[in-house]
Amino acid sequence: MNSFLVQTTGHDPAAWNQAHDRVRDFLNAFVPGDHAQVSRLTLQLLDQAREQHRRDPSVPPVSLAVAQAQKLVAEWLVSNLNLEDQPPSRLFASGYVAVLLSQAFRTAPETFLVSPLPANLKESMRETLLITGPDLKISSMTPRHIDYGPMLDLAQRTWHCWNAREITVALLFWSCVYFVFYWWLSGTL
Repeated sequence: MNSFLVQTTGHDPAAWNQAHDRVRDFLNAFVPGDHAQVSRLTLQLLDQAREQHRRDPSVPPVSLAVAQAQKLVAEWLVSNLNLEDQPPSRLFASGYVAVLLSQAFRTAPETFLVSPLPANLKESMRETLLITGPDLKISSMTPRHIDYGPMLDLAQRTWHCWNAREITVALLFWSCVYFVFYWWLSGTL
């Protein structure tokens, strides 16, 4: 039986099982809790991936199936959220947040990936869509000289002029302060 599956699909069943698991996990992120709907969608996407695999057996089943799932979800999000010209990462993040915050797919999970989406569900998803600030743009920062003002002159004059007498007096003063506090706190004074 396994040799028949390998000949008809081009890969062993373990690769298709892994593809099934990856697609199922991807869809579970959008429709949590409705296992029947996720299973139906997963099997539909796997059938589409198998058709593509018959035409081009050089691509592994997992890659085909996940790419098919991502393409289908991306197209559905674009058509329902009006997020054209968005990079895939931002599209999936915004769509994921909109789907989960709208909670429409807890009450009507059978509408996930259905086009056209009912107007009330589409509106509830758009209301919860979070729009963040502009994209981060990388820029260069050239180092500049920091002006410390008169503090720099004062610090340079005292730092570069070592006076042994002043250092000795400072060390004696802080030593006396230390011993006074030591004796005072230890109760020996």
